[in-house]
Amino acid sequence: MTRKTIILGLLLQFSVAFSASAGPTERVRLALVIGHNEGAGHTTQLRFAEKDAGKIADLFVSLGRVAPGDLVVLTAPDADAVRSALKTLTARVAGLQSARTELFIYYSGHADDSGLQLGETILPMKELRTFLEKSGADVTIAIIDACHSGAIVRDKGGKRVPLLDLSLTGEGNAKGFAIITSSSANEKSQESDELRGSFFTHFLASGMRGDADTSGDGKVSLYELYGYAYDRTLERSYAMGGREQHPTFDYAVTGRGQIVMSYVETGRATLVLPAALEGNFLLYSPASDAVLAEVTKSAGATRVLAVPPGTFELFKRTDVALHRSMVSVKPGEEKVIEADEMEEVSRTYLIEKGAAPYVEMGAKGGYQFFWDQGIRERSLLPSVLGGAEVRVRNLLGKRITPFAEILIGGGVGSDRDGGGQPMAQNFSLLEAGAGMSFTLLDSPFLLELTPEVALMYVTRTVEVDAGPMDDNYLTVSPMGSLLVGKEIMRSVALAVQFKTGYFYFQEDGTEHHLGFSEVFLTALMRL
Repeated sequence: MTRKTIILGLLLQFSVAFSASAGPTERVRLALVIGHNEGAGHTTQLRFAEKDAGKIADLFVSLGRVAPGDLVVLTAPDADAVRSALKTLTARVAGLQSARTELFIYYSGHADDSGLQLGETILPMKELRTFLEKSGADVTIAIIDACHSGAIVRDKGGKRVPLLDLSLTGEGNAKGFAIITSSSANEKSQESDELRGSFFTHFLASGMRGDADTSGDGKVSLYELYGYAYDRTLERSYAMGGREQHPTFDYAVTGRGQIVMSYVETGRATLVLPAALEGNFLLYSPASDAVLAEVTKSAGATRVLAVPPGTFELFKRTDVALHRSMVSVKPGEEKVIEADEMEEVSRTYLIEKGAAPYVEMGAKGGYQFFWDQGIRERSLLPSVLGGAEVRVRNLLGKRITPFAEILIGGGVGSDRDGGGQPMAQNFSLLEAGAGMSFTLLDSPFLLELTPEVALMYVTRTVEVDAGPMDDNYLTVSPMGSLLVGKEIMRSVALAVQFKTGYFYFQEDGTEHHLGFSEVFLTALMRL
């Protein structure tokens, strides 16, 4: 018998074994939702922790019966800001003595053995446990999705702590507290670019929208939600590379009944996947760039999902193809999906379409030389170059990145006049280029090919007996480059770039069609 089976069996016993006494008729639900993409030290920046927090916050209000005034959302807070919010919630609970109070805490971000990593600050696990025990609420549920990042599947947040002795409760007179975690003590949690979030929170959201409603009563209990999230997270994490991720559940509860995490029947609209449909389906919202839910169903079963009114893209995934259809749902409408309305799209379509544009700056230094030895020695001298570049990633999709750069530099050398006398030379170069980078790999190494056009202005100064003599030349040079790099710390990558180009040059009335090369060491930083 697995640990999961034992836990769920005990939970079921709790829901039926204790006698219920009449509780207060008023039920007040409060929630604190925390998201932080950054952790302490050299942890890798997460992409989706803060976005996951926003997703769960919306569900608490739309389906969890948490009034907007009883929801606190903290984005990228420090530990003191979280302590302040916990203190405020404790005071709010204390003022609701005549009501039954249920308090939910959700956290997505980094963690290690010492506690939740909120930027460079730590909220110790022991301190969090103490709050859960003394919050004053009849029921306190903490859901912790703590992990650190990577590429299409990334490792999320530090080492999972062996989470505390926590609890669960129900809609009757149950009292206590619980903690649900995204992974066990020695496992890593995982994020997905395709799902726009962590596996665990993705399946929490899918379950809360109705896919975890195994009883079909229009409500998703914590019992149902945990079992669903456990099974789906374990299945998906293993399928994405064999690194199993086991959500854990710890509780201390007395009483009877089960707590309802979401009320599917109160959704403003519903999406129905009829019995005839089968397969794996993803519901994507272009407006929020979020995957709202995932449903894997067999023929003969009907699934009902609570969704906000709007227009969505519904994807059906198989091992060899991805199909899509547009779905519009009006307020109060029950929309039934038709299987024959889907068209095939690229399997990378969902991954590449939604990432928000961001600016990346680069500082670079390198060396330029022309291939023709005679030209290189007497006219266009080898040069040391330095400068900066700017990229706008995700503006034209995940794989195509426009960029611009400016470089300055030069070199020194000597030549001989007609009488064989040495002449000192100074060579200066200004290069301003723009192009499109095509990303072939982006994890764990960065590999890009780039066509570029550069405006090149060169000046050569020769010291002769009569005084310095200047030559100036302006031309447009097409070139191509290969960049190979790797992220070395949060939002910073180090790369080597190789360029080759064409340069049209006239010297003493003679035309030259020249090739040249440049090599750079480049540091890229995401802003």
